[in-house]
Amino acid sequence: MAQEPVDQKKLFIQTMLIAMMLWLLLLMGWSYFTRAPVSDKKPEQIVAEIEKLRADKDYVEAIRRCQELVNRFQGTEYGALGLLLEARIYYEDKKDSREAFNALRRLEEFYPHTQVYRTQGRALQEKVEQEIDQHNRQFLSYQIIHQLVSLLGRSDASYVLAILAIAVAVRLLLLPLSNRQFASMRKMAQIAPKLQELQAKYTGEELMRRQMDLYKRYGINPMSGCLYALLPIPFLIWVYNMILLYQVQFKQGHLLWINPELGARFPGLIGSHLAQFDAPLMILYAISMYVSSRLMVTDPSQAPMQKTMALVTTAMLVIFSWQFRFPAAFILYWMLTNILYTLHYKLYMSHPAPALEALEPATRESTNNLVQDGRKPRYQPPKKRSKRK
Repeated sequence: MAQEPVDQKKLFIQTMLIAMMLWLLLLMGWSYFTRAPVSDKKPEQIVAEIEKLRADKDYVEAIRRCQELVNRFQGTEYGALGLLLEARIYYEDKKDSREAFNALRRLEEFYPHTQVYRTQGRALQEKVEQEIDQHNRQFLSYQIIHQLVSLLGRSDASYVLAILAIAVAVRLLLLPLSNRQFASMRKMAQIAPKLQELQAKYTGEELMRRQMDLYKRYGINPMSGCLYALLPIPFLIWVYNMILLYQVQFKQGHLLWINPELGARFPGLIGSHLAQFDAPLMILYAISMYVSSRLMVTDPSQAPMQKTMALVTTAMLVIFSWQFRFPAAFILYWMLTNILYTLHYKLYMSHPAPALEALEPATRESTNNLVQDGRKPRYQPPKKRSKRK
């Protein structure tokens, strides 16, 4: 009995959807098991228990009670008080300025209108931020972006221009890799008709063998696209760490709707400065990500699969960014480097591609090696046969 061919597109879409569902279930499970316990105690009683636990030096349980206060009374003065008490435990008791800074950052982002933040939280935040910023000045990444901002005048525009300069520098460093990636994508688009012919004639292992022979014939590595996509990740991590080190200074930077007025009116959604998470900017980046993915379709037969992949990737990106609350400065860098990458792609593809016959190597092995090395084979006259005596 003949085996029916597997629908690769359908299999890919199902795999992506299953992976996304598993990722969401993992994220929901992590949020559920790490949440603080919930009780029906009055907020005043919880505050008294927190202070008693601090006196007994049971800081782990005290922090859990602070989180319970935040979860039960979100958006109220008691929710803000829970974050303030958590920051004080980290800063005054555990001597952990970094965790205190994170708690105060959430207090500023979600409770800027409360009396707790205005009367107590802001003063403590300024003190902690001064220590954090002074400590981060010793790192080279901090000094790089600090010098850029100083060179550009230390205005609202200087912070944005510094991020743009870093994005341009990273794209220039990755220019050779991007050119190789685009060349590979162009070759794959050129041999797409030949691949379709093979898919119409063969199935199973025979199809895979002939496809690999076709790739080898034209010097194409089908896994090179994944490799080139992974190489920029170290630069992305480096820029993310750079922005985190400079996060205190980014509080002085604003962009269009990212300002203290709108941030106080829509806490948690619109950032008051470039150091806070901003939902509209994140949505703009997600749109740019989806558009760039759709523009880079080189094989029409793969268009439905790439469309599904673009939707799934964009949805995962939105959920991931919302969960971890990336600073607006990093989301802006992400969007700028994505726009520069797309413009580079369109510029590269605007040049005429070499003919498919030019990609096919010569028949002789020696000539093939010379062509791969970029040299032309020399003419060698035929050897004369020696006369027998």
